[in-house]
Amino acid sequence: MKGDARLMPPDSAAGQGHVCRVVGVGLRAHAQPAALHALWAQAQALLRGDVVWAADDLRPCAVAVLDTKAEHPALAAWLSGIAGSAPPVPVRAIPAADLAGQPVATQSPRLQARYGTGSVAEAAALSAAGPGAALAVPRLVAADGSATLAVAVAIRRTGDPACGIAAVALPHAKGPSQERQGASA
Repeated sequence: MKGDARLMPPDSAAGQGHVCRVVGVGLRAHAQPAALHALWAQAQALLRGDVVWAADDLRPCAVAVLDTKAEHPALAAWLSGIAGSAPPVPVRAIPAADLAGQPVATQSPRLQARYGTGSVAEAAALSAAGPGAALAVPRLVAADGSATLAVAVAIRRTGDPACGIAAVALPHAKGPSQERQGASA
């Protein structure tokens, strides 16, 4: 594996606090919700391993996406599908500048030239998950190449504002990344 990405087995943090899971997503203009549904199903299978999890155990704390893709229709449709009756999953819109220099597992020369990182999905997930985050699922690519998905995890104490579950959604937050609640805010 190239790069010095922080990789963490999905179960290595158990018992040390809340495992905050941030899903990083990369999208092309023609991406469809079905691509994201398929990628999330793959990621959940990898996160589960041989352990039987309750559905809420794998619910992401946040979804991180390049700020220019935060309003993508496929993202909105996918988010409404994974939220179900639960509160919406916060979306963290990550500026391209915050992706550069993130240590990622995947090294795409095209993305490296454009964004300064080898994987938008991995870098967005790590950036949004915050200090101490590690990749639990390196970049997965949709069958049609229209979307990518990665999962970063970090151990957070209850109420930690770095965790999407504890985050207060501000549609026009200022700072290194913007956050909005769900897809419709």
